[in-house]
Amino acid sequence: MKKRIVIYGGQFNPIHSAHEMIASEVNAMLQPDDFYFMPSYMSPLKKNDTSIAVQDRLAMIQLVIDNLGFGTLRTDEIERKGQSYTYDTLKALYDEVPDATLYFVIGTDQYDQLDKWYQIKALKQMVTFVVVNRGHTVSTTDPAIQTIAIPEMAISSTEIRQRCKDKKTIHMWVPLNVEKYIKRMGLYG
Repeated sequence: MKKRIVIYGGQFNPIHSAHEMIASEVNAMLQPDDFYFMPSYMSPLKKNDTSIAVQDRLAMIQLVIDNLGFGTLRTDEIERKGQSYTYDTLKALYDEVPDATLYFVIGTDQYDQLDKWYQIKALKQMVTFVVVNRGHTVSTTDPAIQTIAIPEMAISSTEIRQRCKDKKTIHMWVPLNVEKYIKRMGLYG
């Protein structure tokens, strides 16, 4: 039987409660052999306006992995630096474990931009995109797309950063241990 690997990528700046719920729901639904959290160094399709030390993003992701009780932090894109093209990352992983079935988690916001992704046709040959609803639900017959309905949580990293800057509470927006980390390190202020 082929090994099943889920890759959950993103900036995670910061990782928040909706990310944690998505990971939990996808893991429960797909029951993979491995679940990788893979933070991007720099996303080509996102404006990178608020940078914090990479080590802080990695530490917060590890806190969520500890909460969930599953997952592995992979730093492939961080180590490569530069713009993070999903194709390059997943091609390297595909070459590393060619007999595995790969799943890549995205939200509907990313699904709506898939036609802009670098090497999207080749990507669809390597992975199944797992689309979780974010704002709207996706219906597709594309065999490279699998949808998972999860409870809607209207939380964004951008809004969390702004709330920190405005000295507003982020309690319940992020897991408690991540909130404590942000406060202790004085991030996003």
